[in-house]
Amino acid sequence: MRHSTLKLLVLSSGLYVLFLVFLRSLLPEPLAPSITILALPLLILVLILVSDLSYRATTPLKTPARTRVQRFQARDVQYLSRQVEVASIGSQAYFESILLSRLIDIFAEKVSLETGIEKEKVKQELADAVKGPALVRDGLLYRLLYGSTSFRGATRVKMLREAVDGIEAWKA
Repeated sequence: MRHSTLKLLVLSSGLYVLFLVFLRSLLPEPLAPSITILALPLLILVLILVSDLSYRATTPLKTPARTRVQRFQARDVQYLSRQVEVASIGSQAYFESILLSRLIDIFAEKVSLETGIEKEKVKQELADAVKGPALVRDGLLYRLLYGSTSFRGATRVKMLREAVDGIEAWKA
């Protein structure tokens, strides 16, 4: 039973008891109230409860559709920040295999979308020392992504910033 129906039941029962006490105080003791006078408030109580419960049974509850809002989660940013922090002090192999390869994949995907060439073919052309610079048309960006990376510490982070800026600014 719902909370609001229970409240209604308690309220109407209390009113019925008050009605009986009031009726008993009006009538003299030898005279008993008739059955119709006693049953009428009970009938009203039953009608109130039936209407309340039938309304609830016939009216479905509107449940809002769940919509998943995609958010850029903070833990993703923290994870990426931690990778950059580790790469700035980590080994050259870690820097190249984790961060630089990730940037190269992102850049290859952007080039693929901009030019309409298949992503695997773009990766092969970018890795080629002749076709790569011609496809990129930005010597600095190409050197940052495909050149030798003997940077250390803060210069690695600066190099990553320049590479990200170059990728964002690149147009076919």
